[in-house]
Amino acid sequence: MKFSSMMTFLYFDQFESATDFFESVLELEMVFDPGWARVYQTSGGAFLGAVDRSKGSVETEYKGGTLISLTVDDLEASFEKIKSYTPNTITEIKHFEDLGLKSFFFKGPEGYDFEIQMFLNDTLKLIF
Repeated sequence: MKFSSMMTFLYFDQFESATDFFESVLELEMVFDPGWARVYQTSGGAFLGAVDRSKGSVETEYKGGTLISLTVDDLEASFEKIKSYTPNTITEIKHFEDLGLKSFFFKGPEGYDFEIQMFLNDTLKLIF
């Protein structure tokens, strides 16, 4: 199989609050809005969608087990922006030498786990 893009959908009870987070805090570009969901482009062929749980295509009850990792070029600036949004759930910046990256984690809307990461290894920068 050859895939042309990748989309991850997160289901929310507070749809408008979640989409405000995607637009105002993460500053993602919305590329599609059928009314009950909004799809945001994170880069190239990668997309993150917010779905109104009451109108979505699948029933979801469990929100754990998913980590949304977003890659940036300026980790410190992203850290300061997210820290102002969610100061109580953000971790310190951690250096993962074995992975060749630095990152931090935080809770997004309705408890979803997010990671903002920056690759330090030039080979990995080309891949991701």
